[in-house]
Amino acid sequence: MELLIWLIPLLPFIGFLLNVFVIRREREAGLVASGMVAAAFVVTLIAVGMLAGMPPEERRIVSTAWEWISTGSFRVPFAVMFDPLTAVMALLITGVGALIHVYSIGYMHGDPRVVRYFAYLNLFVTMMLFLVMANNLLLLFLGWEGVGLCSFLLIGFWFERKSASEAAVKAFVVNRIGDAAFILAMLAIFAYFGTLNFYGDGESGQLGFLERVGDIAGLKIGPTWQPVFLSTVISFLLLIGATGKSAQFPLFVWLPDAMAGPTPVSALIHAATMVTGGVYLMARTEPLFVASFTTQGWVAWIGALTALLAGTAAMAQWDIKRVLAYSTVSQLGFMVAACGMGAYVAAIFHLLTHGIFKALLFLAAGSVIHGTHDTQDMRRMGGLKDAMPITFRTYLIGALALAGIVPFAGFWSKDEILAHAVSHGHTPIFLILFLTSLLTAFYMGRQIALVFFGTQRDPSYHPHESPSVMTVPLIVLAVGAVIGGAINLPVLHWLTDWLEPVLHEQAGEFNLWLALVATIGAVGMGYLGWWVYTVNAAKIKIGGKDPAYRYSGDIWEGMEEAWYLDRFYQRTVVAGFERLADFLARVFDPQGVDGLVMGIGRFFGSLANGVRALQTGYVRTYALVFTVGVLLVLGFMLWFAR
Repeated sequence: MELLIWLIPLLPFIGFLLNVFVIRREREAGLVASGMVAAAFVVTLIAVGMLAGMPPEERRIVSTAWEWISTGSFRVPFAVMFDPLTAVMALLITGVGALIHVYSIGYMHGDPRVVRYFAYLNLFVTMMLFLVMANNLLLLFLGWEGVGLCSFLLIGFWFERKSASEAAVKAFVVNRIGDAAFILAMLAIFAYFGTLNFYGDGESGQLGFLERVGDIAGLKIGPTWQPVFLSTVISFLLLIGATGKSAQFPLFVWLPDAMAGPTPVSALIHAATMVTGGVYLMARTEPLFVASFTTQGWVAWIGALTALLAGTAAMAQWDIKRVLAYSTVSQLGFMVAACGMGAYVAAIFHLLTHGIFKALLFLAAGSVIHGTHDTQDMRRMGGLKDAMPITFRTYLIGALALAGIVPFAGFWSKDEILAHAVSHGHTPIFLILFLTSLLTAFYMGRQIALVFFGTQRDPSYHPHESPSVMTVPLIVLAVGAVIGGAINLPVLHWLTDWLEPVLHEQAGEFNLWLALVATIGAVGMGYLGWWVYTVNAAKIKIGGKDPAYRYSGDIWEGMEEAWYLDRFYQRTVVAGFERLADFLARVFDPQGVDGLVMGIGRFFGSLANGVRALQTGYVRTYALVFTVGVLLVLGFMLWFAR
């Protein structure tokens, strides 16, 4: 069993090594990369089956490869863990990841750097697997930084495009804010618990820090006039880390720009990897968050506000991928808010279903872009449902799942979050999330109308369906988007029971009236979005304003600009650093640093010039100096001889 779980991350890593050092042809690169991730999925299925055969209280397997770091009392093993939470995350990463790899064979065909692309993609999956399988925070952080590096490489894959290289740098820099907080959290955890292991290994007898959260109950740190609970400090630092990785307010600005990379990369980042890392971190360290009521409140409100802000931004976008990008930020807000309300199972449930239907939507959007010759502006589309029937049907299924229409997967997971908010008295959070769910249905109806209905607004291209290597993954994901909700149906609640040994939650009650109201609202808003943009199709001009701009004006423009948060950062933080860098380069460096160094040089140069004047080359001058020296020495001796 231990060897089996090591194979899960090692298989895609072997694919990475082969593509870096051995393979040089496109076909072999795609087949090897896809095959390795698919093999990892099969191994994960076998491991899950074996885990399910164990008693629930024993469903945790820890395997240590070697003692990674050992200095003084600081000991960190290179160890992986396989438990119910890791299992469902690994299934999502390898399953959806394998389909994205297969899809990439068609989408990236002909790219001159395609072998490098598949190498990066395999490394991405490897690092995400280490993130979710790590038995300690430091190894998790290795995977955390690994996916950050891979996102930088893949977002900027087409680095000759200025927008891509800038988006890669932006994603890398913004995530460093969260990473700095994560490091501080690790330091605090080791300082007070003496270990970074989540759970004890059963051999040394030392418990993991998640098993000893009670040790810091009531412990306060900070100034005497305003002490803070240690559990609040640690959990809040972890929240900041999750806010960066899972693109929550105020650090979500990097994710929409990440669309500059290839579309399969967008699907991998937004659905199965990276952005789910923050939600996983909060679920994994759930005892720390539960121990701090203050942090839980912050988590819930940050998630809810992010969901609403990003949902309104998605309504006003023209780029087909940016609509889905802001939608991802919004849905991540649902997951984070669920964690803040203590509904960790609901958060993981929505993470899993969202991973399926959002991957479907991104890949279907890529199929649209591929079939319309790299067109992303929805104002140039229209009437594509007949030319691209498979893409249209799968996209529609993904949209219905995202909108929360019964019986699609998104309905069950989103309804569970809303029902928990109602049953536990989180009324303000519920109202925000319910409103956001209605907006979600509206902007997906709008997108379906703009892309697939009406007539083609730009006749410069001839749309066509994508090849089967791209459409087959769409069909598989569409099936998942239809039946994915079955893993935690209200009556069966399989996922809740499966995660109970880790998250210790009981199944919530199904709220039939809420489900009916949410479904009717989603259907109505989805139809409204479709109807508005179908009726007003003639008013949509390439490069023109949205018809809704006529009625909402600056509000609509604010939504289109994501409420100017990115512009605010550009004009304050970025501009401030640029001015500081300019001052350092033009003033401080030449006049300060160089001035100091050159000033010392000039001083000694002047001193040398003065001393050099004594070297005249005349014997009489040297005799005079010798005589004066002798007289001074004699005078000195006579003075002290008295």
